[in-house]
Amino acid sequence: MNLFRIYRHFVVMYLKGKLAYHCALLFELIANTILIGVYFAGFMVIFHNFEGIAGWSANEVLFMFTTSWLSYSLSCFFFWSPMKDMGELVRTGKFDLYLTRPINPLLYMVLQQFQYTFIPRLAFSVGFWIYSMNQLEITWTAASIVFYALNMLSAFVIFSSITIFTGTISFWAIKSEEIVSLLTNNNYGLKNYTDYPLSIYSKGMQALLTFVIPYAFTGYYPVALLLGKNVACPVLSYAAPLIAFAFGTASCLFWKFGLKHYVSV
Repeated sequence: MNLFRIYRHFVVMYLKGKLAYHCALLFELIANTILIGVYFAGFMVIFHNFEGIAGWSANEVLFMFTTSWLSYSLSCFFFWSPMKDMGELVRTGKFDLYLTRPINPLLYMVLQQFQYTFIPRLAFSVGFWIYSMNQLEITWTAASIVFYALNMLSAFVIFSSITIFTGTISFWAIKSEEIVSLLTNNNYGLKNYTDYPLSIYSKGMQALLTFVIPYAFTGYYPVALLLGKNVACPVLSYAAPLIAFAFGTASCLFWKFGLKHYVSV
């Protein structure tokens, strides 16, 4: 509860600073809304010309990638900006300020900002997610609801862990913004490959998205099981919680290792 109050105060302070320039905040939200709207429009254009992809219908693919987008958007609310800015903080010495506060540096970085630019992405995702579920008429049971919720939580942890990994590299590489974008940016990064069924990619790309950068567990494998799709290795559909635990633990240890070896400018 104490952390919630701290976060609430930080959000108020953050938004007051942004509202000093009313038009800038408004235009930023409008620009992001248009960007995400165009993305979904492009998706509709693709499936207007094709009935399906690799045995997946338009609504099945829509349900799969909005499932992934929901977890991704929530993760970005907390971790995208802090990790994207890590290189700048280390390079300028501003990261020293986080080490003087009576709170964990990573937690402080997360609490002091609010990425409102992801609100349009989250809103579109929720809208199309509900639409796709209604079109598919999935029969939900207690077991499937628990399975889906657990995998959504696992996807959140996987996205957050990968973002923390890329940001932590700044302790050594300094200039890491492009590394963060390469792996986590949904417009042109590796994350973009999770918007469509994994089976349309080459074996090498499938292995990369499953065993190296496990984005396939944020949408494809769990949703494939719910929809009764055939996957090369069915047991992978149940592995998201284990992957999330492994990557979550590894990212925390890597962050602590980087923090221990941080040398101020």
